[in-house]
Amino acid sequence: MLDVLPVVLAALVLSLISLYLSFTSWLRLRKTVAVVRAYLGARRSRLVKPRKRYLVFEVVALSGELSGIGRGQVEEAIERSCRLLFGFLGYGSMRPTLVYYDESGGVGILGFKHLWRNHVLLLLSLVREIGGAKVIVVPVATTGTRRKAMKIATKSQ
Repeated sequence: MLDVLPVVLAALVLSLISLYLSFTSWLRLRKTVAVVRAYLGARRSRLVKPRKRYLVFEVVALSGELSGIGRGQVEEAIERSCRLLFGFLGYGSMRPTLVYYDESGGVGILGFKHLWRNHVLLLLSLVREIGGAKVIVVPVATTGTRRKAMKIATKSQ
């Protein structure tokens, strides 16, 4: 019996050491997996599907007649300043579209991708002349639906 005791103790010590090493390895692996998942999750959240937004704006004439400014002239002024600021690639990514423009009230709706909202606001602030008349383009509201934008546009006239 005394011959077996040192062997049993050695086996017990080795098994405890083995258990300790496997537990620490498991903890390290768990930590690594958590870091990798967090990295992949953060990466995934950066990929956002661009959604359409609508900006209601008002054209205020500083000199000249507001009624002489047509839809085509407003569209051309927005496109020109967009291409000047962001180039053809930025213009293609932003996709600014004049959805609606009321010539009598000077109120319009501009559609664009939501990732470019701040750029669109900058773009509208740089439009200074439309069809020979000095103007200021004032943003009124930004919405997610065309219907809500139409309500705001008709209300602000």
